Amino acid sequence: MTKPWRPLALAAVLSVSVFAGAATAQKVIVTKAPVGATIELVLNTATVASGTADAEGNETLALDISKNVNKAETDASIYVDVCGDKVRRVIVVERVRQPPQPEAGCDRRQIIGLFLIRSVSTLIIDVGGPNPTVLLRQGPFSLRRVIHWTPPTGLVLFGGGVFGTFSNAEDIACGNVACSPDNTGFGYTAGVEYWINPFISAEASYLKPSDATAEASNDQFRFNSELDLHALTVAGKIGVPVRRARVYGKVGGVYQQSKFKTTQTFEDTTITVDDVTETIEGGTQQLELETKGWSWFFGGGVEIWVRPAFAIFGEAGRAVLKGETDDEEGSLDERLTYVLFGARVRIFGW
Repeated sequence: MTKPWRPLALAAVLSVSVFAGAATAQKVIVTKAPVGATIELVLNTATVASGTADAEGNETLALDISKNVNKAETDASIYVDVCGDKVRRVIVVERVRQPPQPEAGCDRRQIIGLFLIRSVSTLIIDVGGPNPTVLLRQGPFSLRRVIHWTPPTGLVLFGGGVFGTFSNAEDIACGNVACSPDNTGFGYTAGVEYWINPFISAEASYLKPSDATAEASNDQFRFNSELDLHALTVAGKIGVPVRRARVYGKVGGVYQQSKFKTTQTFEDTTITVDDVTETIEGGTQQLELETKGWSWFFGGGVEIWVRPAFAIFGEAGRAVLKGETDDEEGSLDERLTYVLFGARVRIFGW
């Protein structure tokens, strides 16, 4: 008579929501009990385990039918006694036996069905509602809720740092004079992008690399130069999601606005002509060249979404920087190789 009842047992297995903890084979996991309540496990008429519900109302108790009833498997009914807010008693009774009488002040509730309990079974019993439910798993079960997410679509803001190197600033500043250039350094970036789908997005950003500087001095003069550059970029991006990460490449236009400033000081110089000594007074002059214009850039990187709405990223790229002055007295033709790093925050999307 055992096997005809087993389809009914399977139909009575209900799914429940579980949130924390862990389980191994042949366990009874009680969920949604009052916090701090005593949880008891009764097999036939004997109490075989007890514990206390944790801060989330969960408790895991061992069930060993091979030891307690000397069987590898058995068909059983399941009852839950609700005794106020202090006790939740789970009673597992073999099919051929009757459950013990409930204690005074306890309300007994039966979970409808007959359940096949094996040496590898795990029972997850939800005692939170008016009618308890059970999830029967033939094997281990974890109460830990595993959350999976992938790189999102929608509107994303980002910001971070930039480490950049100018290619031509030394030649422009120093010319044929030996000087001490500094073409690398840290700056910052910020921007916004919109992922139309997981693979395609449009991006706009502001990029402020470190100023490129140079200085030199000798007996006749000294100077220092500074290239102060600001850049705006617009780009199309193609990405490939890989679990929580997304590898991407991008190409687009870059608009730069820069000021190249040189301050040069000439020392007083003494010269002798026909035995006549004359001092030529030195002085300081300042030269500025302001340029602006469009060119192009490309880059690529990877972002890792450590939370559904928060990611860290790294990126490398190269920008061609070109610009002209308003009066056509000079121009800029520069290259910037850069590495970006920072964080992204999804504002809305999915």
